[in-house]
Amino acid sequence: MLERLEKSRISDNHRTTGGRDAHRRHELGQPGLGISSSIKVAKLEEDLAWHHGEHALESWQFATNLHGMGKSYSFRVDVILVKTGKGRSEASLGICLMDLDTGWIREVDTVVPLEDLHLGSKGLRIQSPELSIRGSSTDISIVADLPDAFVELSGLVPNPVLLNNGGAPFQFLGAKQKKFAVPAMSVSGAVTLMGMRQSVTGAMWLNRQWGELPKRFSLGRDLRRRQWINVYPHLDNGISLSVTQFWDFEKDQIETECTVMLSDGTNVVEAIEPLELYNYVESRLSGKRYPRHLVLSSEPLETCLQISLPDKHREVVSKMGKMTKFDGKINVSGYLYGEPVRGDGFAEMMGRWQ
Repeated sequence: MLERLEKSRISDNHRTTGGRDAHRRHELGQPGLGISSSIKVAKLEEDLAWHHGEHALESWQFATNLHGMGKSYSFRVDVILVKTGKGRSEASLGICLMDLDTGWIREVDTVVPLEDLHLGSKGLRIQSPELSIRGSSTDISIVADLPDAFVELSGLVPNPVLLNNGGAPFQFLGAKQKKFAVPAMSVSGAVTLMGMRQSVTGAMWLNRQWGELPKRFSLGRDLRRRQWINVYPHLDNGISLSVTQFWDFEKDQIETECTVMLSDGTNVVEAIEPLELYNYVESRLSGKRYPRHLVLSSEPLETCLQISLPDKHREVVSKMGKMTKFDGKINVSGYLYGEPVRGDGFAEMMGRWQ
C-alpha cells in the first residue's frame, strides 16, 4: 500500500497539500461525501454548555499531551452525565495524570448525583471538589486536584471545529447522538507533583457528545457484546481526523466513521477500509488485550496512516457501569491524500477487547 502511494505521490508531485484540500472541496458534491460549514460562535457557546437535562447522555472529554522541564505527561478528564431512570441523573468524573517517562499515575474516579455537580447556565461551567472547568467559544481552562498532584491548564479555542459525521446525528447502539471536537488546542500551565511545580505546554483535544441512550440499555451487557475504538490524529499539515470503528459481535458487523477537517476548516466525511490492528498486549489490570499498532487506509483516497500507541499500560476503570477504558497518546506517519504526513494525537478503546 505504501509503495503504491509513494508512486502516486511522485507522479503527482506538482500538487501541493493546499491543492489537495482544494481538490477534496471540489469533490464534495459527489455521492458518498459530506460537507458542513464551521459551527458558528454562538452555536459553539451553546453546545459547549450543559443542555439542562434535555438529553439522556452528555459528555465532555479532554485529552492532553504535555511537556515541560524534560518531562512528558498525559492528562485526561472525562465528565459523563447519564439519566438513570425515575427522574434521577448521575455524573461520572474521571481524572488521570500520567508521567509518561516513569509510568507514575494519579487518578480520581467517582460517581455522584447530578445535583452534587455544579453546572453553569452559560458557556462551559463544571465544578466539583476535585475539578473546575471553565470554557467559552474563545478559551478553556481546567484545574484538577489529585492525590499528590495538581494540574492547571488554559488555552485558546481555535475556530472552526471538527464536526463528527459532518455535523449530522449518528447512531450509537441504536441511539441518535451528536458530537464535535476541538482538535489540537495549544495549552499551557503547570503540573505540580509532590509539591514541586513544573511549567508545561502541549496540545489538548476536546470531544463534546450528547444525545439519546439506547433503548433497553445495559452498559455491562453491551460492553460484553461489543467493542469500539476512537482514534484522533492531528497531522503536521494542519489536518485533523476523528475515526471510530465499532464491532457488534452478535450481528457480526463492523462499522466505521471517519471525519476529516481540512486545514481551512472544511469538514469531510470519508469512506475508509476497516482499521487493521496489530501487536496486541494484555492489560495488567483487566486481562483485556489491546492493539498497539493500527493502520488506517483507503486506496481511492491515496491514504495510509501508520498509528502506534507508545504507552502499553494505560487503562482506567470507571465506577459508572464498569467502563474499562484504554486510552493514550498516538504517533502517526504515512500518507494522507497522497501527501507524506506525520503527527500525534490519542486513541481510546472500550468494550470487549478479548
